[in-house]
Amino acid sequence: MAAEGRGMTAPAHPAPLMINRCMRCATLLAPLTASCPSCRGSELRAVPSSGAGSIVSWKVADRRPGEPCGGSAPAAVGIVELDDGPRIYTWIDGEVPAGTDRDVRVEFRPTAEDGRFPVFAVSPARRPS
Repeated sequence: MAAEGRGMTAPAHPAPLMINRCMRCATLLAPLTASCPSCRGSELRAVPSSGAGSIVSWKVADRRPGEPCGGSAPAAVGIVELDDGPRIYTWIDGEVPAGTDRDVRVEFRPTAEDGRFPVFAVSPARRPS
């Protein structure tokens, strides 16, 4: 996939979304967490996430990060609960249906700043219960 206007392409096999594991109590935490809320441990180690989850809540935002005002259609920002456990704040790609229980999977968009930005794409159908 190419980032329009930037001439950058995503790697064929992008690295997985990384989350944190508390080394004291093994709790899985969101990527930008500085310490464990369960045991107050500060030694965290990055571990790969499955990248799958479900939408907990979402809201339409005026624009995506880095785009000028009026530059494109509105986008959705939301809270995704990863199948691995932690909840993260993120951008959501695709039209979000009325129910917030839709499955999503992480995808990475190339950026000029650090090379990649995680967004979650809405899956076409719900997982069987």
